[in-house]
Amino acid sequence: MFQVDDYRWLTSTNAQNYWQALCIERVCNPDLLLKRLRSSLPANQASILLEQVELLSLAKRKVINPHDWFWTRQLLEQSSDQETAIETAFDFPSESKVWDICCGAGADTVALSKRNLNVTAIDRCSVACELTRHNALSHGLQIEVFDRSAEEAVIDQGSYIHIDPDRRADGNRSSSLDRLSPAWHTIVKLLKQCQGMSLKLAPGTRVDLQRLHNQIERPPESIRFLSKDGSVRQQRWYWGLERWPVGSITASMHLNEPSTRRAAQFEMTCPRNTAGQTSTSPNWFHETFLTEDVHAYDNQNVTNSLSEFVADYDPSIRAAELSACFAMRYGWQLVDSNSGYITASRALVHPMVRWFRVLDNLPLDKKQIRTYARNAKVRTWELKSRGLEVDLDGLRRILPSDVTSTARMTILCTKIGNQHRAIFCRE
Repeated sequence: MFQVDDYRWLTSTNAQNYWQALCIERVCNPDLLLKRLRSSLPANQASILLEQVELLSLAKRKVINPHDWFWTRQLLEQSSDQETAIETAFDFPSESKVWDICCGAGADTVALSKRNLNVTAIDRCSVACELTRHNALSHGLQIEVFDRSAEEAVIDQGSYIHIDPDRRADGNRSSSLDRLSPAWHTIVKLLKQCQGMSLKLAPGTRVDLQRLHNQIERPPESIRFLSKDGSVRQQRWYWGLERWPVGSITASMHLNEPSTRRAAQFEMTCPRNTAGQTSTSPNWFHETFLTEDVHAYDNQNVTNSLSEFVADYDPSIRAAELSACFAMRYGWQLVDSNSGYITASRALVHPMVRWFRVLDNLPLDKKQIRTYARNAKVRTWELKSRGLEVDLDGLRRILPSDVTSTARMTILCTKIGNQHRAIFCRE
């Protein structure tokens, strides 16, 4: 187990020289690397450099230039990815004072500071503070970082708070408000001191908002779910931040190349009365709904039959429980109320939606699926499932691949009515 002095050495000029050399080498054999490092460095220094080399592959999924960052494994797992941190930094008013509480290794701290916000970072973990200082400096930023608990924080009047509570305080990952650290009552205390707050939570955090309204003076004014690369990265609760309407729930999606093209076409063709919009950054797209509308559309607009087209939609919509009102907004119908697919007679281009033309609709029976697949002359199969527990790997093994063909086909497994179905379709 490394100590704070080990991480402090890691940020030294001597360690940086070793690190730059290792980054250039692209080391492939950790055992040989460790042996070589130990010939010129104490064991703890050699081991901590090796740890950073091993974390590089994981860091590539989180940050754009992973060689510019240092982590612990846990802080890397808990960190916001860089694109999401940049997007959520826009939640705060320009040039405002922001306290980044529970700053971790500083991904959000760096993003906030790069927006020219006046940022002060605090964390009760000395290692986290040391890494935040280094990661800020490696991005050309001078940020005040204090080794301090949230309970000890005294917030300037008129300041804002960004807070990412520890969800592993007892060693196990949790999505319960009762197991946050700092505790919920401390978060409420901080909320009363500041101008506004962005609270980062796990995507799976579920809470009875009506019960929460009865327990605290200021329940969350708006909620947002953010997705990137097909997975929901985080949930945000907001107070006193004007970017999102009071009483709203927003689903935000990071745009990749296909969805960027769809966003451009959507903005040219869609009526302007929709809440769908690109972000301050053109790399994100949002759908915003009033909470009262979400409840009004619950369990509505579900069909027991397929139209000519069927679609998969972004997981942020599902995580925010916006499926019914999302479909209602654009005149689509849900296939199964349990977050299945969308169906429509016309495929309206939308950045959060991937449309398929329905070719056939069979019972979810391996024998019938295999027979159909043999006659389809398809080289590449894509399998997806919504609302059902399906062994997709086992299903894939029975599908023949025709090497003489270039055709690609998708099978969507879901419930239609009370039946389990396999929808054969093509994007």
